[in-house]
Amino acid sequence: MTSGHGAVHEWVRRRVHPVVTAALRADSHALGAALAVPSGGGLDPHTSDFVRDARRLVLVCATGLTAVLELHRPARDRSGRDVCRACGAVGCPTLRLVAEVLAAHSARPAPIDRAEAWRRADACLVRRPVPLDVREFEHGFVARPAAGHDKDRRRPMRWPG
Repeated sequence: MTSGHGAVHEWVRRRVHPVVTAALRADSHALGAALAVPSGGGLDPHTSDFVRDARRLVLVCATGLTAVLELHRPARDRSGRDVCRACGAVGCPTLRLVAEVLAAHSARPAPIDRAEAWRRADACLVRRPVPLDVREFEHGFVARPAAGHDKDRRRPMRWPG
């Protein structure tokens, strides 16, 4: 479904999913270590507390939005109209409000370029350092060991593990 409720649902999903992914990839121990620097890196106590708890707070909020998305999924009613599965509305007010808030705060998927894909793949392969070949495809990037460094180059690597 690409119109009506389905389009709004997909728009919101494309903004919430990267938030969950980014928070899951963040290293809470590294955040704590950065704040353990004398004087907390020059941060006031309230900001230090926020940074220390940011990963957890983002995960809680984004997971809550994911639950809203799961409940307010698109469906077809008996007449074939695109409606909200939870409230049956053609234009779900809950999802519309979430979309308005995300738009007001310019929430958008974080762009991943070739350099960022390379950095992420390299960071995930620290235990098995190999030269990488990072290539772009329609939906993003794929990282593989460079030719001559893997006996079976047909196996794709999933990262982070």
